[in-house]
Amino acid sequence: MKKVLLIALAFVLSSCVKTKTYKDKLQVHHENLEPQEIVVKKYNEALFSIDTADFAEGLKSIKDDYMVFLGGDLDNADAVAYLKAFAVDTFCIRLNDLVEKKFSDDKALRKEIKSVYQRMNYYYPGIMIPETYFYVSGVDYEIPAIMIQPDAVLISLDYYLGNDDGIYDYIGMPRYRSLRCQPSYITRDLAQAFYDNMYARRAAKKDVLSEMINVGKQLYFIEAMNPALPDSVLFGYSSQQTQWAQQYEADVWAAIVGNNMLYANDMMAFRNFFGDAPFTQAFSRESAPRLGEYIGLQIIRSYMTHNDVSLQELMKNNDLQQIFQNSQYKPFKS
Repeated sequence: MKKVLLIALAFVLSSCVKTKTYKDKLQVHHENLEPQEIVVKKYNEALFSIDTADFAEGLKSIKDDYMVFLGGDLDNADAVAYLKAFAVDTFCIRLNDLVEKKFSDDKALRKEIKSVYQRMNYYYPGIMIPETYFYVSGVDYEIPAIMIQPDAVLISLDYYLGNDDGIYDYIGMPRYRSLRCQPSYITRDLAQAFYDNMYARRAAKKDVLSEMINVGKQLYFIEAMNPALPDSVLFGYSSQQTQWAQQYEADVWAAIVGNNMLYANDMMAFRNFFGDAPFTQAFSRESAPRLGEYIGLQIIRSYMTHNDVSLQELMKNNDLQQIFQNSQYKPFKS
């Protein structure tokens, strides 16, 4: 009788042990890790304050502090003329003025950036974080808003001004893209830049499921560096799009499976589920875009909840089918 009671008690106790969800795993102690303080160098502030009457000498006076931008030959008249043309361009001046106004108090931003660096140090001990620079790029579509170089983290603040004054409308940026030009996206894009820097571009797209898993891993990495990010920022959705994705997740999954699209590998399928657009064409105009990314992260979240796996182990695991099978992903209608 005593043995039966002990077995029953053990069963009850084991059933009371709460499963560690992916959210629990992301709550790590990083606050005491390096860096405890970060120094940010403001190239835009230095560049736009140079006296244009003696621009070449002004560049030389700041060169040592901004070698990442001014490592070229400043005795070259063409190089100096190019930089001066940028510094006196009325649109670039306007962008810098907006940056100076928007980020006049950047204490909170520095704290958020420091948190990403510390989390990087938690997951990848000993990683070298280069110096951090703020600058104005002129909203150059040819380069990412944030880049990680061997000796510099480059953050182009003119990508994060918000669109209240229509600055992004002025240059013809689509509204679904300018939605992501908010200060709240800086640390999200910073984590994205670390991901891009650390993990080489994955192999060519195999099928919809493989792309879902690959993008899901990427988004989970970003979430690990920014657990407080709301899904709207993580995916680049409006609040309405986020609600739509959450409400219709099960329907989207049922449509993908029911229409045999899970292993589709044609360009139309990839464009439908991963192409940047105002909405997903396979569904309604009210739908969220890039629903393949949304489903992909839900699969990875489920996988991390149901498996004793670290972030590093997840990132190294290229058996995408195994990840899917062990994810136990099965969305239910709310």
